[in-house]
Amino acid sequence: MACVFAGHVFGPSQDMPTRRRVGMPPREENVMKRAVLLDIKKLVLEDSPEPTCPTDGLVIQVRACAVCATDVKIYNFGHQLVQLPRVLGHEVAGIIHQVGPQMQNRFTPGQHVAVCAVVNCGRCIYCQRAVPSMCLNLRAFGYHFDGGYQEYMAVPNDAIQIGGVNILPETMPFTHASLAELLACCINGQKLSDVKLGQSMLILGAGPVGILHAQLAFAQGAGSIYLADVNPVKTALAESICKNRLTGTLKNGDPETFVKTVRDVTGNHGFDQVMVCCSAPQAQQLALECVARCGCVNLFGGLPKTSSQVLLDTNHIHYKQCRVIGTHGSSADDNQLALNLIAQNQIDVASLITETIPLTQLENALRLENTSNHRLKSVVVFPPHSNEPGP
Repeated sequence: MACVFAGHVFGPSQDMPTRRRVGMPPREENVMKRAVLLDIKKLVLEDSPEPTCPTDGLVIQVRACAVCATDVKIYNFGHQLVQLPRVLGHEVAGIIHQVGPQMQNRFTPGQHVAVCAVVNCGRCIYCQRAVPSMCLNLRAFGYHFDGGYQEYMAVPNDAIQIGGVNILPETMPFTHASLAELLACCINGQKLSDVKLGQSMLILGAGPVGILHAQLAFAQGAGSIYLADVNPVKTALAESICKNRLTGTLKNGDPETFVKTVRDVTGNHGFDQVMVCCSAPQAQQLALECVARCGCVNLFGGLPKTSSQVLLDTNHIHYKQCRVIGTHGSSADDNQLALNLIAQNQIDVASLITETIPLTQLENALRLENTSNHRLKSVVVFPPHSNEPGP
């Protein structure tokens, strides 16, 4: 589900309009707040009854839901898979509020959980081939099911059966757990690239995804890791987070100069792995020039439809015998691994969180005009109920 988006959108605090459904009584114990996208660039905060717990499912009290670049795109441009009105948000962590009768032998109210964004069918040809992110019947929270920008979220049985509800250590902050989905996509990408111990890696794009790829490559024993971005502010911010995990950073400016620098730092070999973590056609072109013989270029970041046709020198692929692959989404297994890495402090996700905001400020975080190079991830947090711990 993760799409790479250059610069998240954050700005001054601004609360959303609030509405109450016609005929709905004033807020009571069984009434919750939720943010509903009614149309492109039209998000309202409304009172709504808490969702009914499925007999074979769960209801989660949402405690944190990270703002994803995909949410930004849906809010500003719509999405063919999202039928409005819809509650967006798919990077969700919280507390089990209700357990359906058929699930009471597996879950208990009060357990801390993270919910995998996607629900694959487990039956189609791609699920049978163990490639669940390519499921022909793929569904997702925030797309086909109401997502995490609400106080309570229903979780259907299908999500449970594919392993999409993961129990968290009670010491893990919900805000950290909400970033597991993005890390899971990076895990899927590096598995597809077949990253091996000691290999060199170049990451094009210094946003949240690029930073996570650098940390993950380091955790896997990469030989050298370089990160590049056209924006020096973003590069410096990424360097301050990754610290000694990075071998160095490269200024991604003039293409000819950049390729010469790559050759200099790699002894004229190029990089074994090149991760394109930005939505820029030029970066995809550069990647083929920077990859080593028998290396791999991963087009991790998708391009807008208006600029998705890119002129590539395919002789690089032919004569270098390199691979060019793409990455889309992740699986429940990737999500579990991501949570384990976060719990073991092998991946620093805390430094990616620029701000935590209440639900009333969500729309401000979704507006394109609020883009800032100093912002990485914004997380919507919900206050604890009763004597529950904070986010």
